[in-house]
Amino acid sequence: MNLYEAIFVRKSIRKYSMDKIDQKVIDHIMNFADSIPMLFDDIKVKLELVQLADLKHFQPGILTVKAPYYLVLYSTKESGYLLNAGHLMEQIALYITARGLGTCYIGNLNLKNKVLEEEEYEQVIALAFGEGECEVYRQSDKAKRLPLKSIAVFKEEADKNVRSIVSAARLAPSGMNSQPWRMVVYNNRIHLFCKKNIFIRNVMKETGLLDMGICLAHILIGAEEMWLEAKPLYMNNISSQSFKKNDYIISVKMS
Repeated sequence: MNLYEAIFVRKSIRKYSMDKIDQKVIDHIMNFADSIPMLFDDIKVKLELVQLADLKHFQPGILTVKAPYYLVLYSTKESGYLLNAGHLMEQIALYITARGLGTCYIGNLNLKNKVLEEEEYEQVIALAFGEGECEVYRQSDKAKRLPLKSIAVFKEEADKNVRSIVSAARLAPSGMNSQPWRMVVYNNRIHLFCKKNIFIRNVMKETGLLDMGICLAHILIGAEEMWLEAKPLYMNNISSQSFKKNDYIISVKMS
């Protein structure tokens, strides 16, 4: 199973066996994580593998998910760092899924006994993972997602490859399953927007940008599966405009 195939079967797992995973598998996961390029060159990240046994301050309720392992992502706060974090962590989550293990996003991990030496980094997101107590895969039609017509506007007739990419983006996970992404689709480019929410905008702003990074990862993985060269870029003619219902995030040009 590759990353694209994992998109269609992954689900969030909230109950885990506390058995340890073979160290070779852990090494493969960490090596894969280290191989992922950043969206933006000036962003630096640090990944920390934490075992449940290492969390001396763990208490029921602090974490929504009790798992044997957590992968914690720290990042410098450069422009686009939240988008980058979501893009990076989702690829790791899909890689772990492809290895037959369960994953679940959690907002952050209370690491009172862990202090980063580099003060420029902040904890951004964490991923719980391990052997699931239940089936870790599902059929894609069981995913609770908005219909394609609610999240994508096709400005021209798109071929089957582009439609497959948009279908993969539709299945991206998001905080509280909010599915904030909106796409304007052409045959050689996709413009990615984030839906505005005036009631919880301040609370959900960071989560929304992480979600957009996750969706972007699905688009880029889908493009690679379709043998298309895809490049994320900002379009100045779009970013300079003001939109009533959505915020412009980024575009993906394909060739």
